[in-house]
Amino acid sequence: MVSNALVSVFAVDLLATSGDITQTWTSPMYPKLYSNDTSVNPLAKPITEEQDAWIGSLLNIGAMIGALPVGFIADTIGRKKSLLCIAIPHLVAYLMFVFADEVYMYYIARFINGLSVGAGYALMPMYIAEICTDKTRNSYTATLNIFWTFGNFLPYAIGPYISVQIFNSILVGFPAVFIVVFILVAPETPLYLVQKGRIEEAEKCLMTLRSTDKAGVEKEIIQIKDIIAKHEDGTLMDIFRNPGLRRAFAISASLVSFGQLAGSTAIGYYLQPILEESNTHITADIGSTLCGAWTFISSFSSSFAIHRLGQRIPLIISCVGNALSIFALGLYFHIRDTDPEKASELSWLPIASLLSFIAFYNFGLSGIPWAVSSQLFPNNVKAISAASISSVSWFFSFLTTNFFNDMNDTFGRAGTFWIFSSANLVAAVFTIIWVPETKGMSFTEIHDMLQNEV
Repeated sequence: MVSNALVSVFAVDLLATSGDITQTWTSPMYPKLYSNDTSVNPLAKPITEEQDAWIGSLLNIGAMIGALPVGFIADTIGRKKSLLCIAIPHLVAYLMFVFADEVYMYYIARFINGLSVGAGYALMPMYIAEICTDKTRNSYTATLNIFWTFGNFLPYAIGPYISVQIFNSILVGFPAVFIVVFILVAPETPLYLVQKGRIEEAEKCLMTLRSTDKAGVEKEIIQIKDIIAKHEDGTLMDIFRNPGLRRAFAISASLVSFGQLAGSTAIGYYLQPILEESNTHITADIGSTLCGAWTFISSFSSSFAIHRLGQRIPLIISCVGNALSIFALGLYFHIRDTDPEKASELSWLPIASLLSFIAFYNFGLSGIPWAVSSQLFPNNVKAISAASISSVSWFFSFLTTNFFNDMNDTFGRAGTFWIFSSANLVAAVFTIIWVPETKGMSFTEIHDMLQNEV
């Protein structure tokens, strides 16, 4: 029997898909926007490299800004209403893409998309963590990665084969369906309700989520009250004054930053151009579709890995595997530049390296940092910490996407990918030294552990 909590998690996952479509939206769109064919390109003329960079990076600027107020909003109107508000900008942005005929409309829509993406990454793991039990929290939060990667897959799967208008018309449906489903099936979180003194509502909510009676949720209500009683409302400065919370912030911010510096964002945005330049024996359209499908399929591994191994081991495996995979991709481009004849014999290596990178990235570094950050902070600073960490993540995403073409010009394709490879190795060492294992631990146990280890 599917639990009511899992149904609510799946509803949130629809918003995750709506948001992560934006991550790979550019891959099939760039070839169309660069085209001189007016039947393909809705703009009056092809975009420039500078416009290319802004179309990609304005999403990240919007995400940095969108993440900042989400903590205050979530604490004011609740987690559920905040998530519903996040879906509306996605709806508006995708509609703008349908009718856009000037490049500035793409700028505005990408920025609007970004507002929702940044807020969503901060709030979705928090919502899921607050409605789940200690036993199911890690595995349920890991479902976000599955639906994030499904969002990554969709532009690869359909974008190259249909017009800009039809493509974006399809995308409008995802936030629209989320709004309807989430209103119908998802509750407010019990922790928020108790925090606001709405104890009876919290009891009813938990009874629904746990499929039990009032007596069955009494212990959990007491635990939530204890968590809230231990911590008065906090600010960002409280995080930096408290040694345990400083450690939690450093761990969370570093992990989400490594998630961007790993190279996944740049590869996602520029997958088709990368495949076109690699001169493989398959077309860029087919290659990107294959990578997109593998992105979705391999995303299921993270949930099983977390359930069996916890979080640290999958993270370490993921970082090392990423480093080796993307090093091999850089090696191919180095061989292509120095020995084209040898490179023709290795035409299979770019797609193999990309598929390997996707599998390892999904195994840990894609979703686990967000699951970790949703667990390390007490309730009084959870919202502000989530917003701050999301902004940090999107700042590094902005750097990797906005300057990707500049890095290629300066270091070459090979050098750029080797830089990403090095970042993954640093992430592996950081995880070994700093990241704690939280599998099966309650919020109280996690917070006590952080304080004691300082």
